[in-house]
Order: sequence, then C-alpha cells, then structure tokens
Amino acid sequence: MFTKLILMTFVIFVSAQALSATQCGPFTLKSDKNGWFLVNGERAKTQKVAFSKQKGDYDNATVKLRVKNTKAPGMVDLEQTTRDGKGMLRAEIVRTSQSQIRIRGDYDCDKVE
Repeated sequence: MFTKLILMTFVIFVSAQALSATQCGPFTLKSDKNGWFLVNGERAKTQKVAFSKQKGDYDNATVKLRVKNTKAPGMVDLEQTTRDGKGMLRAEIVRTSQSQIRIRGDYDCDKVE
C-alpha cells in the first residue's frame, strides 16, 4: 500500500513537469498541478502513460487521453507519441454508433514556451 502511494506521487510529480505545454495542431496539451493532462483547458477524463525505454522518460513515451470535445458534443481520443523528443498526436472523434463516419487526424507537436 505504501509502495503504491509513493509510486503514484512520483508519477504525478514527474508528469506535471514533463509536459509543461505542447501544441499539436488545434490541440494544446499541458498538465495541471495534480498531474492530470489538460487539452485546450479541458481536463482529461482518462489518461494512461506508457514509457518505451525507461520509466519516467517522457522523451520516449506514449500518452493516451480521452477528453470532452469542446467544439461539438461527444468525446475525443488522443494518443501523443514522443520518440527522442519529437512528438506526434493522433486524434479521433469517438463514435456513438458504427454507422457514423470515422473522423481522425495526425498532427506534429511543438513545445510551447
């Protein structure tokens, strides 16, 4: 129990510093003080971070997010992949029915000062 608490505190602390602000197409990603990601000012409903090389290495990580769509009803699935410091974001509108068209896009990411 104590080990899990320490691990969660570490992950939150590292994630808050790792992504100060990133611009990927129309999406601005940054983290809040609790370690949750904000997309265009909207807090992520779910988030998952997977490291490809070392744990805590955000220059080689994949972040999966689901956020509320700020421009239309529904949700958006986002996957930001960073390899050697270069980021790419894949976005897809979550469909509520299989008959709806699939809307998705890929964007290059740049760090914002």
